Amino acid sequence: MKRRSFIKKGAIATYTLGIASNTIVKGKSELHDKHHEPSTGEKVRVAVIQQDGNPGKVDINRAKALKSAKEALNKNADVILFHEELLVGYVENLRELAEPVNGPTTTAFQELLHGSDALIIYGLTEKDGDDLYISAPVVSSKGVLANYHKTHLWWDAEGLRHEPTFYKAGNRLVTFDVKGYKSGIMICYDGDFPEMTRSYANLGCTMLFWMNNRGSRGHDEVKDLAWRNSMIIPAACCCGLNELGYQCEGGSNITGAKGELIEEIWEKEGIIIADVYPGDVPELRKKNPFFTGMRSDVYHY
Repeated sequence: MKRRSFIKKGAIATYTLGIASNTIVKGKSELHDKHHEPSTGEKVRVAVIQQDGNPGKVDINRAKALKSAKEALNKNADVILFHEELLVGYVENLRELAEPVNGPTTTAFQELLHGSDALIIYGLTEKDGDDLYISAPVVSSKGVLANYHKTHLWWDAEGLRHEPTFYKAGNRLVTFDVKGYKSGIMICYDGDFPEMTRSYANLGCTMLFWMNNRGSRGHDEVKDLAWRNSMIIPAACCCGLNELGYQCEGGSNITGAKGELIEEIWEKEGIIIADVYPGDVPELRKKNPFFTGMRSDVYHY
């Protein structure tokens, strides 16, 4: 699929507040356990939630996200990933709909996580004074553990998706721990630069959470980054209609450190859940010729 391409559907779909429980996807074996080789360290249960973009409908999007997150927590998820710009999307009045990082959505997720050690990573249209950011807060029951600002703003478009017109770019990578495993975040266009995944691998991350708001972000676009860097990559994308009435297919997936597809979901709302083993990553990376053979001393940027 070409960058930023969408499928046009004339009149489509209504938006609902709930995601049915039968959209939980468990995959080829029960949460990827039966065919997994002996592993190092503790497993991490990852949930990726694929939700309609529903641009500008903040209250509806928040309510739906809370319901889905609760369902994932009931399935014992350790970390939950939503798509980029979860609440607002790309709309004319984004400035009035934007929230501070510690605003009502973060507060609602924090309250939902009360009594849990799980984390929620969601796409925020963040207001910080006069500046707007495309952000990814990492929320725990104690508050915001980390907050990543999108570093590569998409510029090859007109109108609402010419991101430099509206947003300020971030200037640093962000890491955080999930059950003791170092992890990172990237947002949409960020991941189209292989240097991002490699940089997080060089920082010692074993999992990289990739959120998107575009036509799709399927396994075919994730697998090379995963296996070349021995990185577990959960990727979330929106589905449903975007701001122009084009249909987003989603393709949210959980990809393992060997590039293997663990779970995916296309063309509908739902939740995918899998157990992954970040403790395996250091040994895989050590033996990965596409990682250890790198000659950073001869490259030029």
